[in-house]
Amino acid sequence: MKGLKEKAGKDWEYSPPRCAAMAVGSVPHKDVRAALDLVLHSTPEIPAWPQMPRRSFLENMYVQFSEGLPGVIIDADAETIHVRNEVPPEELAEFMERLESGDAGAFAISGPYAAALKMAAADFKDSSAPYIKGQITGPVSFGLSVVNEDKRAILYDDTMRDALTQLLVAKARYQQDLFREWAPNALSLTMVDEPYLTQLGSAFVSIPADLAFPTLEQCMKAITGLAGIHVCGGTDWERIVELSVDVLNFDAADHLDAIVAHRDAVAAFVADGGILAWGVVPNDKRAMEWTDEETGRRIVEGAEALAKTNAVTVDDILEMSFVSPACGTGSLPVEVAESCFSLTAETSHWLRAHMAE
Repeated sequence: MKGLKEKAGKDWEYSPPRCAAMAVGSVPHKDVRAALDLVLHSTPEIPAWPQMPRRSFLENMYVQFSEGLPGVIIDADAETIHVRNEVPPEELAEFMERLESGDAGAFAISGPYAAALKMAAADFKDSSAPYIKGQITGPVSFGLSVVNEDKRAILYDDTMRDALTQLLVAKARYQQDLFREWAPNALSLTMVDEPYLTQLGSAFVSIPADLAFPTLEQCMKAITGLAGIHVCGGTDWERIVELSVDVLNFDAADHLDAIVAHRDAVAAFVADGGILAWGVVPNDKRAMEWTDEETGRRIVEGAEALAKTNAVTVDDILEMSFVSPACGTGSLPVEVAESCFSLTAETSHWLRAHMAE
């Protein structure tokens, strides 16, 4: 990982996030304009395009980035996705040719798979925001969730694992190309969503570290701009910060203890220029009950715990922090999701007032 200034390059005006509000993934809306308005109004300093899984099964987090994967079979009516046991050689050959062309547009995310992405163009072009955010599903979670016809996770298939990882990188680069066109003065952040990493060390889900971490590193290292990782629960953050990652987005509403348990590694990450995205707003009805002071103080307390390492100060941490919901809101009632976004923005304002004291 490089520090923020070095990763951004000379053409970007240095602008640490200072607890700016940031969106996470999905929203429950079916109307694209309403979804975009919610996100853009709540997170003006890092506009993002929302995933809309209730609009279409094609916006399911695993299906959304599967377009172009060799051997993939999607049944939108039955809401299923799987991969053939034997991928036709011509499909693999065509896939490799498209990769070798170096044209990220060959792996575009089409409108049916991401309705808000192209519609966001006008909004992003009008924005003077220092950051702009996109996302992909991580290769570990994708590879463990999507199976072949024999119900075997494709992460365990060498050919499919490599194809999947390269496809996801291409999807990230496609978004980055769009963002450079739409908002040339903004720094792109690509978040890699890895919900399965909450199961590291679990007795119920076996995650082979010898496959998972090299695959994830291959993906993270290939992303230009800032590369972030979102894990909506506890995980081994000490292992995560060893990756080529610039932003850690974690559940600070219910799993702050996992960050504190790895405080030395996380504090060193921030000292080296890394950014924390505190998912402090719970993605449930508590978002309608908690106050900005409650959520803001939780972040301050977490920062104080990290500062006890003496690697960074509380001010350093808050300077290099975003505030977000704990996870995507796509499965919530609309009014609860909107409360999550409102509380995220209010928490950002509270923290900035606290920082100014």
